[in-house]
Amino acid sequence: MSKRTQRYTVEVGFPIACIGLTSKAEIVLGGGGGPGRSGVQNKLAVYAMDDKHRKLKRTGELVLSSDEDSPTCLTMHPKERVFACSVNASKQAIEQGQNHNCRLFALKKSQITAGKRASSMCSTSDLDYQKSIAFSSSGKLLAGGSTDGTLAVVRYPSLDRAFPFVDATQEINDVDFGAADKWLVAATDAELRVVSTADASLVQAIDDPHLRSGERAAFRFARFGRGTGNVLAGGSRVPAQQVLYTVLNSRGRAGGAYVVQWNTEGWQRIGTRFTGHSAITTFALSPSGRLLAFATASLQIGICDAHSLKVLMRVPAAHGFAITALAFDKDDRHLVSGSADETCQVFVLPEQWPTPVDLVLEFGQQHLQAIAVLLVLLLAVILAVAMRS
Repeated sequence: MSKRTQRYTVEVGFPIACIGLTSKAEIVLGGGGGPGRSGVQNKLAVYAMDDKHRKLKRTGELVLSSDEDSPTCLTMHPKERVFACSVNASKQAIEQGQNHNCRLFALKKSQITAGKRASSMCSTSDLDYQKSIAFSSSGKLLAGGSTDGTLAVVRYPSLDRAFPFVDATQEINDVDFGAADKWLVAATDAELRVVSTADASLVQAIDDPHLRSGERAAFRFARFGRGTGNVLAGGSRVPAQQVLYTVLNSRGRAGGAYVVQWNTEGWQRIGTRFTGHSAITTFALSPSGRLLAFATASLQIGICDAHSLKVLMRVPAAHGFAITALAFDKDDRHLVSGSADETCQVFVLPEQWPTPVDLVLEFGQQHLQAIAVLLVLLLAVILAVAMRS
């Protein structure tokens, strides 16, 4: 990790499952010990970042019922101090078809206030849960994807169904809205399904995920591009909002993970970046659309330029246990990670990322003494050889 990027770690006292950042750079954390009497509370908490003193200050907290599950996913409203998250109800309520898991919460002076709730799953098993959730860019729609294959879209703030729930037939790993709110993508292991937000009609389906070698793979995440700028593809420029990013994890023995860019104009692959041999387990695209971050099963965190897919930073052993969530702030100055190890890390990012030349110069400055010793030794060897000759 470059010296230009600093980080600090804070213990929060509960396993973190999901993270959101407000427009005021407040961190909203969700997690806990789940249903039962584990002794670890289920909760939502709000923290203010203090980069100068390298700490987080808790400004609000809401303890949830121990009969219910801990929050599993979270998304911030793009225009209001509101967030939505999924919390499974008690086992008894789920079996009775009363799982009002989709819940709204408001932030009022950093205090968390519970609001409306509704069901966004069809399952009556307490083993199923909502795995992903996303607001549309206008904030008028809210989508959720569940392990039982339910794709739900509701209207905000009523939480009324925008259209009947869609059965994706497989566990839904990720959901996201396009920039104009016209499309919604749902990713399962075997398929990307893009549907219209008007009536859920199919826009595009991409199945049989595989690598260029022919090796089978699985779709893990899918996010539409945001913001301004262009992605260079074969000498042409593709607007960032016309790009769909997907994460492919190899199913082969050797493993491997890839970030793939798709041009939604004709649905062709236009860019691929190999990120490493360890599967990507968590993924985030910054609100500006300029940066993307990933975390792997080997506990590494990486940041890429979203347009070029160039890797800008890698942090090995970023946490002591599974990394469960990543989130950027609106200015691309902070990346926050959360883990089941009950820690939250804040990465303070540079305004300008270093070029390769900058990195070489920085390495030289950091290792100036060692380089000087090597040069003296090299000169001594050259002189010795010259004298023998």
